[in-house]
Amino acid sequence: MPSADPIDLETANFLLSATGRAATKALSKADLSEAQTLTLLTELRRQFPANQAGALLTLARLRQRAVAKFPFAEQLFLTAEALEQATAWPIAEHRTAWLDRYAPPGRILDLGCGIGGDTLALAQRRPVIAFEQDSVRLRFAQANAKTLGLEKQIEFRQADWTELLTSGQLPTAAAAYADPSRRAAGKRIFSLYQMQPPLPTLLQLQRQIPAVAVKVMPGVQDTELPEHCGVEFISHAGVCKEAILWFGELAVQPRWASIHTAAGWQSINASGKRPPLGLLQPGQFLHEPDPAVIRAGAFDELCQRLAAFLFNAEIAYLVSPSLTLDPLVQTFLIQEVHPFSLKVLNQRLQALGIREVELKKRGFPVEPEELRKRLTLPSRGRAGVVIFTQQADEQPGHPHRPAAHIMLICERVSQNGSKGNDYRSGSRGAGSNLG
Repeated sequence: MPSADPIDLETANFLLSATGRAATKALSKADLSEAQTLTLLTELRRQFPANQAGALLTLARLRQRAVAKFPFAEQLFLTAEALEQATAWPIAEHRTAWLDRYAPPGRILDLGCGIGGDTLALAQRRPVIAFEQDSVRLRFAQANAKTLGLEKQIEFRQADWTELLTSGQLPTAAAAYADPSRRAAGKRIFSLYQMQPPLPTLLQLQRQIPAVAVKVMPGVQDTELPEHCGVEFISHAGVCKEAILWFGELAVQPRWASIHTAAGWQSINASGKRPPLGLLQPGQFLHEPDPAVIRAGAFDELCQRLAAFLFNAEIAYLVSPSLTLDPLVQTFLIQEVHPFSLKVLNQRLQALGIREVELKKRGFPVEPEELRKRLTLPSRGRAGVVIFTQQADEQPGHPHRPAAHIMLICERVSQNGSKGNDYRSGSRGAGSNLG
């Protein structure tokens, strides 16, 4: 569908010209902070018309923002909306590797290529036909492909691929990748049937090209998932960024999570089996799963990896009696467990000398930061973590215990196993046992 990017084709062509490229490169060395906007525009307008000056400054700033997504951001041509929608490069490469591994030999269709982020990743492995309706985005995608030396791998077409599908003119291919629009009138869309194009159109595509990948929202509703697709939840930089619906030969497994970590990609399947339940006690280690693991529901598999269990079947926290480090979780040593009480919390923070406190919650009715202003912290001391959560209403050995809000006073454990108290030698800390 047409974009809402406030730049016309004439201005885009200026940015792509030798003059525009040189001016943008020169701007990259300047202070591009908002405080410098008037100074920068005043200087640029001495050389260029107002619309070109504004476009140059916008592109320079977009390239700075794009560093979080692309390792070659300083070379790209971007629009604000297209950059916001673009896939981070590690995810694009991860998805392309899966497509290349499981799709039949042959070219891939990129249906709605935008500025070409996914197209570039696909073209590193396969020939690509990339479709885009918007003239500016198409020109930028072509320029980005040429910048990376991939222009011979990609055939760009300005067309509405859904119309070609309906008329029977969509090219044949080994596989197709679609990234439907998930915004309407500036608001996020949460249904597969409200995306553009909607799910029925994508299923029509899949009947013509069996191997299809569709990027959708990470909060996709399970009730809307087609029965014959696999779904992968993808996390990058600690955030569940997206889900991918895999069809045909690409649906190798029904449901899983993939997480980009410092050590590379980690994946875990989700069988849907019920994870084990157990008692929560001081001295245990609490594990907070990556958001993609939570969305996939891979709790039983993660419990097996960590020799852990859930203390509440409705809360996505795992606990284990011994320490097992894993890149799919953040880990905390539980020092104390108490029923929720601000008075008790302030007393314990003072007694434990916790001056810097990180607040977290699951299954708790109040936002932790609302409580921060009511905390009384010592003037000197160490860092700590307080986790507000909910004890299960039924637990092994205590089937009739009512649900209760609780607070866990913890220390964060780093991925090398180090933190605060010497828990590895058996120091467990004091605290009430709610088991």
